[in-house]
Amino acid sequence: MSEMQMTWEEQEMFRLLKNAPGTKYQEADDTEKHIIRDWLRSLLFTQVVTVEFVKADGSLRAMQCTLCPELIPASEAKFSIDGLPRSGKKETSVDVQAVFDVEAQQWRSFRYDRLKRILAEIRLDK
Repeated sequence: MSEMQMTWEEQEMFRLLKNAPGTKYQEADDTEKHIIRDWLRSLLFTQVVTVEFVKADGSLRAMQCTLCPELIPASEAKFSIDGLPRSGKKETSVDVQAVFDVEAQQWRSFRYDRLKRILAEIRLDK
C-alpha cells in the first residue's frame, strides 16, 4: 500500500515509528501549541486566511476561512463567533478550530495537528 493510499492516522503511525519529524504544531509543547492557536485565531478574526490541511479521509484540502464578524453573513448569526450554535452545548477540543468557509458560505472546522500550511496577507499599510 502506498503512502497516498493510507489514511492520515496510518501515515501518522508510520511517521512516529520512523521517528520522523511532524509539523511545527505536532512537535510543539503545550505552551507553543497555545501560541500557534492564538496567533492563527487572531489572523482569522481580522481577515480571510487560507488553511491547507489533511481531511479525515486523508485528502489534502485548502480552505479560505475567517472568524471576522464583518465577513460572516447575517444569516449565519445564529452561530457564535467560534462557530458553535449559540443554543447548543457541543463539546469542543482545543485541537479543533471552527471557521466560516467563505467559498462554501458555511461553518467548517479543521484540526490543528493536521495543518500543513497557512496563507495570510499581512499588510503594513492601510
